[in-house]
Amino acid sequence: MKKMVKKILIIIGIIIITLIGLLIWAVARDFKQEEILKQEIINYSNKDFIKDDFPIDIKSKGDYAYIEKAIKKYYKELADNIKIINYYINSDELTNILSIQNLEQDRPNFIKSHAAINKIRDKTTKAIENISKLCEKNTIDNLINKDKIDEYNYELYLNIMYTNQDIKQLEQTNKEMEEISSNLTALLDKLDEILNFFEANNYSWISQNDQLYFETDNLVTAYNSLYKELFDILNKFDYNEISNNSKNEQL
Repeated sequence: MKKMVKKILIIIGIIIITLIGLLIWAVARDFKQEEILKQEIINYSNKDFIKDDFPIDIKSKGDYAYIEKAIKKYYKELADNIKIINYYINSDELTNILSIQNLEQDRPNFIKSHAAINKIRDKTTKAIENISKLCEKNTIDNLINKDKIDEYNYELYLNIMYTNQDIKQLEQTNKEMEEISSNLTALLDKLDEILNFFEANNYSWISQNDQLYFETDNLVTAYNSLYKELFDILNKFDYNEISNNSKNEQL
């Protein structure tokens, strides 16, 4: 009888030790996956939105992989839209509109130039709207389905996305988008206005040796005034800070 009890106790002890071992292994595994997730998001969010690529390479597993994929897709979408704005602001298509060569080739109605301005307006407006939406709390809340993961991992997701620094960055990015939108609208409107000026005075200006010449001093004054207004708008552009988004805080 004593031997039987002893055997039972040994078996129970083995089972308990095995369960404890499995529990420790599971906790260690989850801890490792959590650390992988946190480090991946730190590395990903420290990227430069304009200069860097944002591949969706998932390194963690299980619920952590689901969270990692959602967050990386979020940052990639944010970066893609910022790249669109940066591309069109710096594109030859925009900067060459008022070049003498383009003015001569596209006169008198500047159909191609106006079309280019409209395309840039549409592309950048949509990108700015997308960025503003991505900065909304409701968008971030709905990046993942909380029913697909347990409560601990949902809280982990919130802790990753809602640090004090993140909140400040989203607010700052949203503010910068409003400024860029306003300045870009003013810039494109001014380009249209300058083209309209050349069109309305098509027979009163010529180009020679890469210089523009107008028939009257009044036209020279009007032209210089329009260009000053254009450069005043250009001097307001300062959007590089949005590319320096980073999570310098430890998760």
